[in-house]
Amino acid sequence: MLSECRAYYSNDPVQLARINEFERKYESKDAIRWYTKPGFLFYLVNKALRSQNIWALYKFRYFIIDLCYRLEEVSNSQSFSSIRLYRGAKLNRDELEQLQVGRLVSTNGFLSCSSDRYIAEMFIGIDHMTDRSSSHNRDAWQQFVLFIIDVDRRTSTNTVVADISHQSDIPDENEMIFNFGSTFIINEICFDKDKCIWLIQMSSSSDNVRIHDEHENYTLKRLQQIDPTIMFGHALADTDSDFGQSMSYFYRLLRTLPIDHVERLNIYYYLGRIYRFIEKFEESLNCFRCARLLVRRLLPERMFDYCRILGGMGTIYSHLEDSERAFKLLTQALRLQKSSLPENHTEIPFHLNRLGHAYFKVKQYGLALSTLDSAEKFFQTKMPVDHQGYAQTLHTMGLVYRALGNETKALISFQEALRMRYSSLGKNHPLLASTYYQLSLIHNDHAEYEIALDYVQKSLNIQSIKLPHYHSELKLSKELFQRLQQHQ
Repeated sequence: MLSECRAYYSNDPVQLARINEFERKYESKDAIRWYTKPGFLFYLVNKALRSQNIWALYKFRYFIIDLCYRLEEVSNSQSFSSIRLYRGAKLNRDELEQLQVGRLVSTNGFLSCSSDRYIAEMFIGIDHMTDRSSSHNRDAWQQFVLFIIDVDRRTSTNTVVADISHQSDIPDENEMIFNFGSTFIINEICFDKDKCIWLIQMSSSSDNVRIHDEHENYTLKRLQQIDPTIMFGHALADTDSDFGQSMSYFYRLLRTLPIDHVERLNIYYYLGRIYRFIEKFEESLNCFRCARLLVRRLLPERMFDYCRILGGMGTIYSHLEDSERAFKLLTQALRLQKSSLPENHTEIPFHLNRLGHAYFKVKQYGLALSTLDSAEKFFQTKMPVDHQGYAQTLHTMGLVYRALGNETKALISFQEALRMRYSSLGKNHPLLASTYYQLSLIHNDHAEYEIALDYVQKSLNIQSIKLPHYHSELKLSKELFQRLQQHQ
C-alpha cells in the first residue's frame, strides 16, 4: 500500500513526508483520524473505491478493513435514534438520470455527510450571499445536488453511521460517515428553482442486509466450485475490465502452479474468456480446448467446469458464425447441465444467456426470447438483486426486440440493462459501452440525433480506453459517431 502511495506522490515532498509519518505512527485504532486528514490516504482510498479497481482495493485492503471496524465501533457506541444528514455533490447528467424515486442506491465507498446543511451546501458551491448555485440550467451537463439523508435506527438497525467530528482534523464540519456498502432508498427528487440545485431525499434502508446476504450466499456457492485464486483473476477481467492485468495474472499462475494442478483447467478457461472479450477468437478456442482436454480426465466430478468450457467454445463458434458447431456445443452443455447439476445451480442462467444470444445471431428470435425469458425468471427468483448476468439477459433481449422492430420494448430492456451495469460494474466498463451504443442506435432510428450522439460518445469514451484498437465494437461506435456528426 505504501509503495503505491509513494509512487503516486513521488514528486510531492509534502505528501511523501505524511506517508513516512503514517508508516511510523499508524495504529488500527487511529484509522478514522488518518482517513479524515486532508492528504494522500483520503484521496487514494476513495480513488480505489470509486474506480472499483481490484488491484488497488487489494493493496489498500488492510486499511479499509481497519476503517470499517472502527466506524462500526464508534457507531455502536453512539445512542442517537434518528438524525437528518446532508451531502453536497456535483453529478454529471447521466449520473443524475440513474437516480429515480423508489430505487435503492448503495455506496461503493465511505459516504461522508454533515449534520449541518450549511456545510453541505458550501461543498457544492452555494453562494451564501445570493443563496444560489452557479448553475442556471437544470439540463446542463454538470448538476448541483444536495442529498438529504434521514436515518432511523429503529427501522434500519444495521445501518452503520458514525459521528466522527471528535476524531476529525476539522471538527467544525460536523462530519458523519456511513460505512462501506450502506444502502438507501430514494423517496423524493425535486429541483429547487430558487437555489438552482437538485434536492434528493433518501432514507437509510435495511435492505443492505438482504442484498449483502444474497451476494454472500451467491459467492459462497461459487467458491464451492471455483478456487478463490482463480476468482481473483476473474474479478480483474469481469469487474475491473483490466484484461491485460488479468491475463498476466493467469499466465503467472500457469508458470508457478504444478503441471498436474487441478485448477490449471480453469486458468485456461478464463484465459479463453479474456481472449474472447478482446476478439482474439483463435487464441480463445485454443485455451478452451486445453481446458477441455484437462477436464475430461476429471469427469464426472468436474461436470460443472466441463459444461462451462463447452459453453465457452459454443459462444466462440457463434461469434465466428459457425452456427452448426455453436449449437452442437451449446445444446450438449445444456443437456449435461440438466442431467448432472441441481435445477437451481448458479451456472444455469449464464448458459441460457449464451444460448439465447446464439439464437439471436441466427435470427431465431422466438427461441431467443423464450430462452432469455427462462434466464430472466432464474435471475429474478434465485440470484442476487441486479446481478450483472441479469443485465446481460436484458441487453440481449433488447437486441432481439430491436431486430423484431419493437423498439419500445428494446428501449426499456436497454435502459434497465444500463442501470444494472452502471450500478454493478461502474461507469467505465466495456459492457456499459455496448449498451450505450445500442441506445444510440435506437435514438438514431428516431432521428433524435443529439441524444444518439451523446450515447455513442459515452460508448467511445470507454471503448477507446478499454478495448484494443481492432475491436469490432470500437469500430462500429466510431462509424456511428461519424454518421451522427453529419447531423450537427
